Amino acid sequence: MKKRFLIFTVTAGNGHNSAANAVKEKLEAMGGEVKVVDLLHEYCDSKTFIWIQEKGYGLAVQYLHKIYNAFFRKYQKLKPEKANKSPVQGGLLKMYDKVLQLIYDFKPDAIYASHFLPCVMITNLRKLYPLPAKTYSFIFDYAVCPFWEAATGIDYLLIPNESYMPYMISKGFKKEQLLPYGLTVNEKFSRSIDKSQARAKLGLKDGVFTMFVMFGGGFWSGNYKIVKNIVKNLKSHSLQIIVANGKAEKDKRKIDKLKIPANIKLLNFGFSKDVDLLMSAADIIIGKAGGVSVTESLNKFLPMVCCKKLPEQERVNVEMLVREGAGKQYKNNRDMIKILSNLINNPKELIKMRDNVARLRKPDATTMLAKDMFECDAVYPEETDIDYSKINKQIKKILKTKPSKA
Repeated sequence: MKKRFLIFTVTAGNGHNSAANAVKEKLEAMGGEVKVVDLLHEYCDSKTFIWIQEKGYGLAVQYLHKIYNAFFRKYQKLKPEKANKSPVQGGLLKMYDKVLQLIYDFKPDAIYASHFLPCVMITNLRKLYPLPAKTYSFIFDYAVCPFWEAATGIDYLLIPNESYMPYMISKGFKKEQLLPYGLTVNEKFSRSIDKSQARAKLGLKDGVFTMFVMFGGGFWSGNYKIVKNIVKNLKSHSLQIIVANGKAEKDKRKIDKLKIPANIKLLNFGFSKDVDLLMSAADIIIGKAGGVSVTESLNKFLPMVCCKKLPEQERVNVEMLVREGAGKQYKNNRDMIKILSNLINNPKELIKMRDNVARLRKPDATTMLAKDMFECDAVYPEETDIDYSKINKQIKKILKTKPSKA
């Protein structure tokens, strides 16, 4: 009989879905049966709560940047004993019956969650009901986002490395729950593609400094502004620029209209399924600093150049890259050009950054996770006498009490 796996995701930026899909593909490749559930789209009847997760975040970091970061830092400080009063608890209250029924109907051997919300629900459900499946998640950034103190009832949490253990223990996790495997991304970003071969496949020259721009429309400046700045101020250099615009169709059209000097080669893509190939052809990447994006870049041996004005978790991600010598951060357009010029004119600096990337990367996280999940063998009771109509009220009641240790 096939091993069965349940994956919960939440559409709150593409990173969580990307991580869920990476684990799904690996488990299926190993012969597992996988069911993926978007928690809010499947079970939430609050359009407001869905909007906050999907749209509110983007608007907050774009227009209320300082306020968002202040709230992030405030809620990062929540203690485990305050878990039941966490702001995320209320939005989940009407979904517990559906989640529990799904688990008992599907009977997974292991569960993976690419967002903390399902982990919060599993933590609360386990206070009342046995959940035989081992549950895994990952912190999805090199910063520790708020609300993990409400999710300590899962079995295992993937963290970037051992240095994160003390902080996660302070949030209520036990050492044996923490797996320093790194962050889960698609395995194709861990596969080596020779740079010369990647460039040849794309029609690019070897030995020419190549940048990969993937800001995807971004919160602060999309690809168009970045490419325009580079073309205007680095036109004396021989360069190759690869751009992946994703869903930012307006940026792609505007970049297509730019006048490009003969000494600059520009490849301007819309949505690309071959981002791993594009990364393999590049010397650096200029892009966003979400946890998944950073991990994909690290796994591809690609130093990052990122902007200064970022949501708090991405700010910490970049801070880590800069501290470790694997990334650069610019304050404005002029600063970006200064950084890029220095990398173009000083190949040894680029080699040093790439060496630091190699030291940081943990390319086997998804494989190690999948192997662990395949070792799970959950045994469910043949009959369950559960009144699902009472579950949500039961959870609401226990959230009014002091949290017990998971």
